[in-house]
Amino acid sequence: LVSEFSTGTLVLQIFWQICYIFPSFRDIGTIIRSLGCFPTEAEVQEVITKVEEESSTGHINLEKFLPVMTKIILSKRFCPIPEDVLLHAFKALDQNKCEYIAKEDLVKYLTEE
Repeated sequence: LVSEFSTGTLVLQIFWQICYIFPSFRDIGTIIRSLGCFPTEAEVQEVITKVEEESSTGHINLEKFLPVMTKIILSKRFCPIPEDVLLHAFKALDQNKCEYIAKEDLVKYLTEE
């Protein structure tokens, strides 16, 4: 896990330097998700609150962001939903047992309250 984390930290630092010389807070969700984490928008806002500086320039400070992401990654927070749970959910929606969900049905399921 430590080696995996060290590699992830190195990747983040390279990503930061190449792609985002000065990444802004609107990019933070994309950055977190590119690290294999799947936070909700509310959770992204929590991270922004933790790394935002008092005199915010609108840009993320790597020195503040890295310790926060270290805790998130090591605690396995924002992990994806396990595959078997997703499969169970899709099977529940597949009422005709045809092993697929029609586009119209999926849109209905995802948009109705």
